[in-house]
Amino acid sequence: MDRTCGRRLEWPGPALAVACCLLLLSTQRALSEPGYQLLQLDGQYVKWGAPVLGTGARIRYAIVDRPMQFAGAINCPAMGPLQSLLEKSGIALAQFRNEVVAAAELWQAAADLTFEPAEDPSAADILIGAQTGPTGWAFANVFHDRAAEGETARIEKSLICLNPEKPWKIGFGGNAFAYDVRYTIAHEFGHAIGLNHAGPEGQVMSFKYGEEFRVLQPGDLKGAVALYGRPGHPPSAASTVPAAQKPEMGLR
Repeated sequence: MDRTCGRRLEWPGPALAVACCLLLLSTQRALSEPGYQLLQLDGQYVKWGAPVLGTGARIRYAIVDRPMQFAGAINCPAMGPLQSLLEKSGIALAQFRNEVVAAAELWQAAADLTFEPAEDPSAADILIGAQTGPTGWAFANVFHDRAAEGETARIEKSLICLNPEKPWKIGFGGNAFAYDVRYTIAHEFGHAIGLNHAGPEGQVMSFKYGEEFRVLQPGDLKGAVALYGRPGHPPSAASTVPAAQKPEMGLR
């Protein structure tokens, strides 16, 4: 199952144009709450770790260092190293890695989540790379356990792929047509851990790219806690999802 991302122009996509991340899922619903929505695939919420909302998880991520293919992925079916993207945008790999770490730390500080870099991409839960067939701006695929029963299913793998032909930058300002790496990766990480879009603007998980803030907003924080609980705390009422708050989403 999959998704995508773009910017405050709006990111292109099959059923919905979005700015930071466009969602492409066969069957999906989302939980609506003030400022956030939880992703559902095939009628189930999805998260890392135990398939229980409000419980923590440990996630390993890596930057792709070789061509890789992913059968069944709608958005990131093939990815490769970021060399071309970095060279065109004048960004060093070390700088890019630092931005990925900073984006991961935003989510790690928000909920009971631990992000760890993995040297070997084959051992990572979330992979970040360049699109082999460039399109749009940035996309994310989320694969979940299709055999799971109950309200929540475990995420098995997430992919984040960036268009190497688009301009990228570090920080806000400067080229108005380039996307900030940290903001984009933070948004895509949000999808990769189980969050849907949170409306057009106002949150990092909103579907329009903007440069008003570079940290998670109240809705983003609430969504992270709903999925994984508060940092260092046991599950709370956030793990209980009222049935009345499960509207259908008109996405494909």
